[in-house]
Amino acid sequence: MALSGSSCVHYYYAPNANNVPLYKEKNEVSIQAQYSAVNTDAGSGDAIDGFELQTAYAAGNHFGLRLNYLHTGHQDPDYGSGNGNYIEAAAGYFNASKTNHRIVEAYGGIGKGTVKSIYKNESMEESATTSFTKFFVQPDFGYRRNHFAIAFSSKISFVNFGVRSSTLSQDHYPDDYNDIESFRKGKSYVWWEPGILIRGGFKNLQAFTQVTYSIHGDEALPYCNETISVG
Repeated sequence: MALSGSSCVHYYYAPNANNVPLYKEKNEVSIQAQYSAVNTDAGSGDAIDGFELQTAYAAGNHFGLRLNYLHTGHQDPDYGSGNGNYIEAAAGYFNASKTNHRIVEAYGGIGKGTVKSIYKNESMEESATTSFTKFFVQPDFGYRRNHFAIAFSSKISFVNFGVRSSTLSQDHYPDDYNDIESFRKGKSYVWWEPGILIRGGFKNLQAFTQVTYSIHGDEALPYCNETISVG
């Protein structure tokens, strides 16, 4: 997911929560609505609010489908604002052990996102709209009983950025301008995005929390490195 605006820095990427259905058999369905707090990499303690909807369906005995949507937004009165939307779809394989509690699954998919960033100070306002396409693979390893589940997920994401429009001036916002211009050239990145999920409650209605990290070697890229979700 891409987003922007916090502590005089605009951010252009953040991980969405990994969708980990942990299915055992055909025709299982899951729907998760969750609040997500996206933490920045600047060490400032700032968090960007988000809402996420995750769905999944076991279309076969070992074949699953997933569809996810994420919206985030943030406003800083001194530096501007940003909001973004991201949707992804995936398909993959799942298999439960003979005891039916240990589950292995692997999904692959594609995601599309956009973010609109507003850069402003007391005398001017400029804007940019960026987009990105993400291809990913995500193996998961979990343990699930009727009233409890825990899982580790490990998503590898290949992300290509683009620019739909920009009024940024290099004289006014040189760092942001350089970021946007690098995206305009179609710059690509690879992220490792591991996550830990804990879920519990009734058989058909459960609460959960998940932490998803985003690990990347390019420290110059302004991105958010952690998403904490509850639902």
